[in-house]
Amino acid sequence: MAIALDVKSALEKIVGQGDVQDDESVLSVYAHIMIQMPMMETKADVVVLPESKEEVSAILRLATEKKIPVVVRAGGTAAPTCVANGGIIVDLAKMDKVLSIEEETRTVTVQAGASVYKIVHELLKKGYDLPLRPWYGSGVTMGGWINGISMVGTRVARYGTCDKWTVGLEVVLPTGEIVQTGSGAFEKCHTFMSSPWGTINSMDKLFHQSMGTLGIVTEITCLMIPVTEAREHIAYGFNDIKSLSKAASAVQRAGAATDIEHEDCDIYHLLGMDVDYPLVLCVANEGYKEEVRRKAEVASQICKAAGGHALPAKYAELTFNNSANFNFRTAHFGRFACAASCCSYESYPEIYRIIKDTWKKYNLTNGWSAWTCWPNWVQGWTIGYYNPDTELDKFQMAMLEITKKTQEIPDSYPYTIRPPFEGLLSKVKNAIDPSGIMNPGGWFLISGAQAKMVESIPLPGE
Repeated sequence: MAIALDVKSALEKIVGQGDVQDDESVLSVYAHIMIQMPMMETKADVVVLPESKEEVSAILRLATEKKIPVVVRAGGTAAPTCVANGGIIVDLAKMDKVLSIEEETRTVTVQAGASVYKIVHELLKKGYDLPLRPWYGSGVTMGGWINGISMVGTRVARYGTCDKWTVGLEVVLPTGEIVQTGSGAFEKCHTFMSSPWGTINSMDKLFHQSMGTLGIVTEITCLMIPVTEAREHIAYGFNDIKSLSKAASAVQRAGAATDIEHEDCDIYHLLGMDVDYPLVLCVANEGYKEEVRRKAEVASQICKAAGGHALPAKYAELTFNNSANFNFRTAHFGRFACAASCCSYESYPEIYRIIKDTWKKYNLTNGWSAWTCWPNWVQGWTIGYYNPDTELDKFQMAMLEITKKTQEIPDSYPYTIRPPFEGLLSKVKNAIDPSGIMNPGGWFLISGAQAKMVESIPLPGE
């Protein structure tokens, strides 16, 4: 549906005529994303590209007044945060500045549209890095990473998920109000800590992974780490998931890794490499040379004791770098999406079996990649590929079956909200977004409605 002329005119007064786009060709481009084919063709009515928080504020005030749905788009790597069905897409591509690098407090402040590649490039000039590198690659923006489903990445075994090292956010609420979380909320105070008194003075976590349903994050302040003196990779092949799981957990508990990644042979095959074992555990250590050497020795001892077989370091170097660059998307014809589960090590072997068996049942190409996350749990992924012209139906059925079965496993944590928190979260949503304009599609995913839908649909044979 075309955007109303009065709304378009009002948007042009806010951001300028050239930054309001409603050509059919432009809307078609914005209807597509990197990782998966939308279940139906959806398009926004208009795309707006603001350059400041004040412009974002004015856009949201207008949208609230007119009750027009708004979806914020960043790097275009995840469907829940950047595909709109009507309404306005707010593209933060022009809000891409690295605003400050504070060496004293070890923090970097960036606009939400800044790509990880740009941020890391600027930090490396000064001898620093981000604690994590996102799995979807350097094209991911900080805003998309903070708001999206997954907040993990390289080094997550040591530094934890994004919320552990994000210390402040600037957020524009649907009403247009601009709020600051963390110590920067106080006059004359830098944003260098989330809060010394727990959560009462810092609401960061309210907006993390909110998929743009509570407002638009416009600035992020996060910790940075010094570039280390040395890095060493080791890789061990395993014949079964239980042995690999035992080794990965023990390496983490021993504090003998900066990064722990679990791959299966299918990932290497997708990348054109052969490997002699069905599963590979990849461990990276960073720090001072002697520290790195000793931790690698400890990790190797643990892997050998669990039945692992030493492999060339290239297997670990490859996956570590792919975590930063993510070239799996070009490894196979067709589209792809990820079936994932967060789980304890107790449940990990069963989760792995369910996901891999389901892909095999539907004869879909896939590869497994997982992380050990701080303090000691697993986020497991499979990248599933499909031809959208011939395999979309069975791909959707496979994803449904994986989601339904893994939710039934103890200590498997789905990407959704369950009672009693659903009602509480709905009250928060209604208070912050009384007109219900912010990313309705994303709200469906995190509100608990998705879990209910999945549970209500019978699988074949039920």
